[in-house]
Amino acid sequence: MTPKSVKPLPEFLRATAFEYKHRFVIHGLVYVVGFAAPWHLPFWGFLQNQSSWFLIASAASKPSFANFAPVWNALCGAMLLFAAAGAFLRVWGAAYLGAATVHQGGLNGAQVIAGGPYRFVRNPLYLGTFLHSVAIVMLMRPEAAVLTLVLLAVMQVRLIGREEPFLLQRQGAAYATYCERVPRILPRMRPGVVGSGARADWRQGLLSEVYVLGAALTLAIAGWTKGFGWDSSLWHVVQGLVISLGLSVVAHAFIPRAAS
Repeated sequence: MTPKSVKPLPEFLRATAFEYKHRFVIHGLVYVVGFAAPWHLPFWGFLQNQSSWFLIASAASKPSFANFAPVWNALCGAMLLFAAAGAFLRVWGAAYLGAATVHQGGLNGAQVIAGGPYRFVRNPLYLGTFLHSVAIVMLMRPEAAVLTLVLLAVMQVRLIGREEPFLLQRQGAAYATYCERVPRILPRMRPGVVGSGARADWRQGLLSEVYVLGAALTLAIAGWTKGFGWDSSLWHVVQGLVISLGLSVVAHAFIPRAAS
């Protein structure tokens, strides 16, 4: 019997098997739609002074725009903090979960992971993805940025909604007790459970999260390299994201298959 206080999300908030298997592709498509903003002509507005980053800096530095550069750099710093926090959570979580498990297409419920970030929050990988996305959407038009965050948030919830019933069924009271002590998405300040003794495999964590690490590094370079102006910063950030994505595809080839 599982405790009555543990309530999985409603059925309509549960991802299908197709969604779960192709979750990384769907995430990528959401980003592509956000960047392209196909309802706006011409496309790729972030290259034409329409990014949220540029528009917020412009609005905050009016009427003389004398403070444009400091505001621009402050926004870049905030984006870097979100990207770094997202990368840290994802690498930390993947180091305990394993790169193969993170990237596999199906569900895995062999055991309760009660180490590292999983002592503070049940879904550090999804929280890390959302924090990373908060930084990335600043390159999009404002309405595209809001739409992207909403779509990604709904998707994260649906993925959680699919995982929880499966884990409750597979692990029973052990997982139910874990759920009672560790929050779903907003981390506790102190660990909710005693560590299971599992050790982090940082090589696995880094290998799993090449893209988010590259994105954070790209923003760090954009913020601290003196030669970047506001216009070239956008280009360099976008180029850095594309390169990071390419490197992550290469790294994925070295991730071992998850045990069935």
